[in-house]
Amino acid sequence: MEKALFENPEKAEYVLQVFLRINGQMEETLEIVEKGVSPEEYIAYRRALGHLIYEVFEKIIEPICKRHPSLKPPEMED
Repeated sequence: MEKALFENPEKAEYVLQVFLRINGQMEETLEIVEKGVSPEEYIAYRRALGHLIYEVFEKIIEPICKRHPSLKPPEMED
């Protein structure tokens, strides 16, 4: 079984907040990119960005939230 990330809750919260901001900033680029590239380029960019955001969620955000449920953002609640 893979060990969850960050036993220390303060470190977990710091890393979680950083990566939530990074994901948000990556999502913000979609609007700017869409206005400046061809539809084909936008689709390719959106697809690549989606994979990256998913990886960050699956490998960092979700494991932290599983180990420290109190840190889970409200928008991630089931």
